[in-house]
Amino acid sequence: MKVVILAGGLGTRLGALARGLPKAMIMVAGRPWLEYVIESFAAHELREFVFLVGHHADVIESHFRRGDAFGVRIEYSREKQLLGTGGAIREASHLIGDRFLLTYGDVLRRFDYDRFVDEHPDNCLAIYPRLSEGNTDAANGVITRFDKSAKDLPYVDAGFSVMRRDVIDLLPPDGSCSFEQEVYSKLASRRELEAEVVNHDFYDIGTPEELAKTRADLEAEL
Repeated sequence: MKVVILAGGLGTRLGALARGLPKAMIMVAGRPWLEYVIESFAAHELREFVFLVGHHADVIESHFRRGDAFGVRIEYSREKQLLGTGGAIREASHLIGDRFLLTYGDVLRRFDYDRFVDEHPDNCLAIYPRLSEGNTDAANGVITRFDKSAKDLPYVDAGFSVMRRDVIDLLPPDGSCSFEQEVYSKLASRRELEAEVVNHDFYDIGTPEELAKTRADLEAEL
């Protein structure tokens, strides 16, 4: 199974901290952040990756190349224009296989991903109980509502899912779009999206505050 990593973000919330870099290549504890993300999957024998790149894509491509130095295999899909998460995945549809794990390049979770994909042969979204705002509801192991703009629902999507390739048919045929809003919300309305509740234990570099905390935590492990 391939791990599809959305790594084309502009990092606008990080401001000068991400200047000249794709967000996923910011240095954390002496290494590019994306190396940690790759390792979290490779540790569970998931070693085939598709990087969806755009902003400063050359930085990622020149560092990782085909993945040999990291014990993995990497393919790339490079956006020529900003297409959102949905457009980026649609453009990479020829690379991702019949099922794929989807995640984000700015989130790290040390998790038993191999068990996750084995136990969920159908579409499944990982969620966790909200701390403040929530965009997801679930009952009896099934997502019942997903609304990316919602704030009052009891769960938050945890930043990874396992998907069948045919969900790409739920996306508009062209233009920019949100994979999450187009696919998760439609599957939820049909009760065709399983849910797995996970904990809050993850690292994030999406904001300066989150980046500072992550750097401190990972440096403490050294």
